[in-house]
Amino acid sequence: MKRENIRVALLYRGPQHEGKDDFSSFVPMGLFNVLKSLRDAGYDASLHNLSHTPRADLPGTLRSLNAAAYLLSAFFGCHHEAYGLARATKKISPATPVILGGPLSVLGPAILARVPEIDYLIRGEGEEASVALLDALFFGKNPAASVPGVVFRSPAGGISENPPQLLADIDRCFFLPSEVMDHCQGVRPENFAVLITSRGCPFRCAFCSSTVLWQNRVRHHRVDLLLRYLHDLRTATGAIYFSLRDENFLVNRSHVQAFTEALAQSSLHYLWNAQGSPHLLDDDLARTLAAAGCDQIQMGIETIPPRLLALLNKQGSPPQIAEAIRTLRRQAIRPFGYFIYGMDETEGEGTETLNFIKQSGLLDAVASPLALYPGTWLAQGVEPEHFFAKGEVLFYSPASARKWKKKYQQTLAALYAQEGFRAEEVAPGAAPNLVRTVARHFQLLGQGDLAGAEKILLTLTRKQPENPWGFELLSRLYDALGEKKKGAVMRRQLHLLTGGSP
Repeated sequence: MKRENIRVALLYRGPQHEGKDDFSSFVPMGLFNVLKSLRDAGYDASLHNLSHTPRADLPGTLRSLNAAAYLLSAFFGCHHEAYGLARATKKISPATPVILGGPLSVLGPAILARVPEIDYLIRGEGEEASVALLDALFFGKNPAASVPGVVFRSPAGGISENPPQLLADIDRCFFLPSEVMDHCQGVRPENFAVLITSRGCPFRCAFCSSTVLWQNRVRHHRVDLLLRYLHDLRTATGAIYFSLRDENFLVNRSHVQAFTEALAQSSLHYLWNAQGSPHLLDDDLARTLAAAGCDQIQMGIETIPPRLLALLNKQGSPPQIAEAIRTLRRQAIRPFGYFIYGMDETEGEGTETLNFIKQSGLLDAVASPLALYPGTWLAQGVEPEHFFAKGEVLFYSPASARKWKKKYQQTLAALYAQEGFRAEEVAPGAAPNLVRTVARHFQLLGQGDLAGAEKILLTLTRKQPENPWGFELLSRLYDALGEKKKGAVMRRQLHLLTGGSP
C-alpha cells in the first residue's frame, strides 16, 4: 500500500445552535495547514466543510467520502458536532480510524473516556503529528503511542497521552490558497481571505486558551511567504480585502514593520483588518498600519472596572484604551472593541463599561457573555463533566449573562446609529493614503454628498488605475443610484484587475 492510495477526509462542522455566528462556519486555518502537510506527504487528503450540510444528509455525505481515515477538527462550541460526526462515521465504517484535533483536544483523556467513537486525539499542532500517526496506523513505521501530542487507549485498557511539541518551523507547512482549493469541498472563497501571520500570544488572559495551546510563545511566518499568499489569494479568488486573525498582531513591532512595508510596496492595494492590544498602539504604529491599508484594528477591551480587568487578567488600562481609540481615529483607522459581560458585575461596574462604550469614540464593537473554555485559567477547577453537558457554550454566570444581554444590545445599537468619522478626521492631510480616501468617501456618503463621494473615487481611478478599490466602490455607488450601466462598466474593470467575477 502506498500513501497516495489512502484516502483521508478532514472534516469540520461549525456550531449549529447558540454558538453559531457569522464566522463559525469558516474552516479553522490550521486545518488547511494539516491538509497541505498530508498532501505533501503523499496522502490522498481532502477537506470537507459540513457546516451547512443538513443533519439528515450527513450520513450520506460521509458514506460518499469512502475514506480510510477521518480527521476531525473542533473547538469548544462545535464539540457536540464533532462527536456527532465521529459517531456517524463509526456507524458507516466501524473499523475506520477517527482522529480528533483542534483546540478542543486540550480536554485530552476526558474525550476518549466519554466518546468511544473517537480513536485518537492529537493535542497541539497537527501538521507533523497527523502524518506520523497515519504512518503508524497504516505502515507501522513507529507505534502510534510514540507520536508527540497523541492521546490513545493503551492495550491494558487505560488512556495514555504524549506531551505535544511545538513545531520547530511553522513555515514548513505554509499553504497557498491555490494549492489546497481544489481539494476542499464546502469552503467559500472568502474563507481564504483570513490570514494568520503568527501563532501564540505572550499575554495570559484568564479566559483565553492561547497559553495552553501555544505555551505563550510567539512564532512568525516569514514575510515573503505572507506576500506570496496575498498575491495568490488575489489570483485565486479576486479578493481585495483580508483579515489577519493573529491572536495579537501588534505584539512584535519589527514583524509588523516588515509586513506592512512589504505590503505597501507590493502594489496589491489591499484593505485589511487585524487584532491587537490597545496598549501597544501609538501614533507611529498607527501611521504605519494605515499606510499599508489597515482600515480597522479590533481590540480586546473586554471591560473597564479594575476588579473585572483583574478577573480577566487583562493588560493595559482604561486611559490607554481611550488614547488608542483616539490614535486610530487620527489615522482614519476604524477602532473596534470586543467586550465581555456576564461576570457577576455589580450594577455600577456594568454601567461603567456601558458608559465607556457610549463615550469612547469606537466605531464598531461586539459584546459576548463570559464563557469558560477548557484549559483556561478561569476553567481551573471546573469538572470535566461540565464540558460534555448539553449546549454549545458554558457560561461563567448564566444569570449575569441574561441580566446584561439586552443592555449591551441596546448600547451597541446606539453606537452603530452614531455618525462615523468627522470630516476633519478623514481630510487628505499631508500623507493621503487608501484608508483615508475610502473613509472620506463613506463620510461624504453619510452626509448625503453623493457628488463629492463619486468625485473622490473617480480621482482615485485616474491617479491609481491599478487600484481595484475605486472601481469596486464606484460599482456599488452606481448600483445604489440605479445607474446600472455605469456600475457594469466599473465591475468589468474590477474584473480585469482582480480576476474576480464581473
